[in-house]
Amino acid sequence: MAVSNRILSLGTASYVVLTLSILLLILPTGQASLGIDQSILEISVTDYNGHGNISVLARNTDCWKCKFIEIGIVPADPGAQQNLTLYANHSTRVKLSLIPEDDNSSEFLCQKKIDVTEHAYYQLMVSSSTSGEANASCELITIDEGKDGYMPILYMFLCLTGLALLWILIKLVLRCNYCRFSDSSVNDALVQSDLGSTHSVSTGNRPETKKSRIKSLDAFRGLSLTIMIFVNYGGGKYWFFAHSAWNGLTVADLVFPWFVFIMGTALAFVFSLHHRKGKSKLQLCIQIIIRCIKLFVLGLMVNSTSGNDLSKLRIPGVLQRFSLTYLVVALTELTFSYGYTKQVLSEEPRWYHSLRDVIYFWPSWLIALTLLALHTIVTLAIPYDMNGCPTGYIGPGGISEEGKHFNCTGGIAKYIDLKVFTQNHIYQYGTCKKLYQCSGTDPEGLLGTLTSIFLCFLGVQAGRILVTYTSVKARITRWITWAVVLGAIALLLTCASQNEGWIPLNKNLWSASFVIALAAMAYFLLCFLYVVIDVKEYWTGAPFIYPGMNSIFIYMGSETLGNLVPVSFLVSNTHLTQLFMNLWSTTFWVLVAAYMHYKNIFINV
Repeated sequence: MAVSNRILSLGTASYVVLTLSILLLILPTGQASLGIDQSILEISVTDYNGHGNISVLARNTDCWKCKFIEIGIVPADPGAQQNLTLYANHSTRVKLSLIPEDDNSSEFLCQKKIDVTEHAYYQLMVSSSTSGEANASCELITIDEGKDGYMPILYMFLCLTGLALLWILIKLVLRCNYCRFSDSSVNDALVQSDLGSTHSVSTGNRPETKKSRIKSLDAFRGLSLTIMIFVNYGGGKYWFFAHSAWNGLTVADLVFPWFVFIMGTALAFVFSLHHRKGKSKLQLCIQIIIRCIKLFVLGLMVNSTSGNDLSKLRIPGVLQRFSLTYLVVALTELTFSYGYTKQVLSEEPRWYHSLRDVIYFWPSWLIALTLLALHTIVTLAIPYDMNGCPTGYIGPGGISEEGKHFNCTGGIAKYIDLKVFTQNHIYQYGTCKKLYQCSGTDPEGLLGTLTSIFLCFLGVQAGRILVTYTSVKARITRWITWAVVLGAIALLLTCASQNEGWIPLNKNLWSASFVIALAAMAYFLLCFLYVVIDVKEYWTGAPFIYPGMNSIFIYMGSETLGNLVPVSFLVSNTHLTQLFMNLWSTTFWVLVAAYMHYKNIFINV
């Protein structure tokens, strides 16, 4: 234990010193003239005279069926010029139109596509046409190619790799192969948590007699939480570390659904343990309701950090979604599945043994599929009265589809939230606001709770496989099968397209294809972690197992204390400084979780 203490102390100190040293190098040194992902477009009129003004319009190529938006006006006189700002997240189409002085109509001049890079300088020169086929000609010149905004990610990777190698070196010097901060008594105490229970791990058809905590569940949740904290702090202000504007997937879209999935996985262990200890259904029912109330109240506390005006307090939220999802899934499992054991019934046919983890729980599956069907029917087939929006609309509204459904963002999902919570009590800053200029919808609204429950049921199924089958081969085979089948269903629903499928992937609405696709990824990830950590023992799961075993406390801390020193500092507004600042903030909470683990402090709700 003394050697382990020395490893933790030296490793933690080295981690902190190296990270803070990097931070000292990137503290504010003055604000750049251009912000993150910004570039300059100079409109320069040479020998063209159109007797009016040139309207400059732009459209981000990632904006689905969007109309062009005016970003500036330049006099159509020789020598006129104006600098405009472009954003480098995606390619941009720029269109010039002439607006004559004595006419309100516009005349198309030219259109150019620009693959914008950060801090670049482009010049679009407008001159008289010599071909006779157009009123004007436009030439795009790149004066400054800008810089590679993704290099800081390489720096971050090298930094993390260096820290990992340093940790390994310290362990080798101290002649310690593994760093463990808890004994078996701690694992026994944690078995009642939502992160899993002790369970046999086998390497073949016969299970080993030795039992150990399945650490891959802790690592799964800890990995999800760590990424969630990182993206919540800003993710270096990269677009792929932020939530999708509407349809599609980014890194930030993965973590919350994976939390819901692993919550269901752990539920199978918890109920199996409680049954062996002889807990009654009434005791568990009371425990479930109390836990849900705690989660909901904690969620309201998180929402109140942005303001304590009750008339504008947001009611939905991440922990609130957890609360409602857990309530439905836990009570369903308690009612229909509590008391199931992994016995092999010799009188039943062989195919039954292979599918008993599904067949035995058919009432739960009936409820789960009913909720999924209800979500789909309400979303696509139920009419509603909101700004003349069409039935089944699931688009972003705003300027998409030429602005025909400007105030229809989210369709009936937003309509339900407005009727239940009212406008003042839902999320006010939608992810589609910048790209689509929409009003937004609440990503943790009521209707999406139905598919969240279905996703949690899929997580419960992963836990049932662990409880029901003791063979590693059987577990892996079933997880991979579920992953492949669910992935195929998601591809079918989306038609392998971001926007043109029957039901696109959409995190704001928690669409059916979204939760099915995320469940497929979760099965793959769980299988990988299980093999690497629990079966082959190539990796202990550190450092992700530490936040995974104190997930609620670490999440609450990051949400309520995230802007305080030493968690966060003010740095200049560049990808490099923001990335390392967000990395440090995330590291801080991982270190807190590791220290709590070292001190045997585990806080469960």
